[in-house]
Amino acid sequence: MNKVLVIMTIVLGVFFLGCENGSTNESNPGEIVIRTFDAPFGGDVEHIYLNIEQVSVHKAVADSGADTTAQWIVLSDVDTTIDFLELVNGEMATLIQTNLEAGQYSQLRLLLGASSQIVIDGTSYSLRVPSGSQSGVKLNLGFSINSDELIEIYLDFDAERSINKHPNQNRYTLQPTFRVFKSVLSGTIAGTVSDTLGNGVQDVSIYAVANDDSVTTLTDENGQYKLILLAGTYDLSAAGFNLQADTTFAGVELSAEDELIGFDFQMK
Repeated sequence: MNKVLVIMTIVLGVFFLGCENGSTNESNPGEIVIRTFDAPFGGDVEHIYLNIEQVSVHKAVADSGADTTAQWIVLSDVDTTIDFLELVNGEMATLIQTNLEAGQYSQLRLLLGASSQIVIDGTSYSLRVPSGSQSGVKLNLGFSINSDELIEIYLDFDAERSINKHPNQNRYTLQPTFRVFKSVLSGTIAGTVSDTLGNGVQDVSIYAVANDDSVTTLTDENGQYKLILLAGTYDLSAAGFNLQADTTFAGVELSAEDELIGFDFQMK
């Protein structure tokens, strides 16, 4: 047999064997899931509808030289409206679940639509979003994703800090504030708030404070709560209805993927 033909046969055999063994998987995409939830809004607010028209991520792309360029990759342009007041105490909505090409990413961008609303005591008000549908809301989040890897991102919408009412006007503006982090870097703290008779107390505010930052949630109809937090050290307290909690919890250490329970309060 011709030597050249023999060499070509061997090379082709190695190539197809490599394909069968999955050696070309480097070109496969990964998968990204973005889940969102809310820190609750006080007062007579019944609904906060946030209209999201597009979700994109910012990717660094190597060029022919030593430098890199960057590009926005659209993950979804499906017009989506979410009632964030339904997403408390561990309840989440899946905003995105899609393939994403392998690489390094630095930002997440949300383009907000014009139909965002807040409902207070049965009355709906438009939430005006300055530049929300133009430049969008950009969130810094450095992460990399490999071929066939699943990465899960959490978006914690802080409604209390995001919504502003104009003095002497029934007009509201939305300047969205989100905490954004990878789920594998977070954990949960849960407990129950009860009265002196042992009954669960609803709508008590639970505060988790770390340094200058605080995260809040409200107890449900059974007096139960769950906080989703980045790993760290927190001071926990409870307040509501002119009642005083019997204790506080100082220096609670939360590691990634912890599910801490039993942080209970009694209101007196």
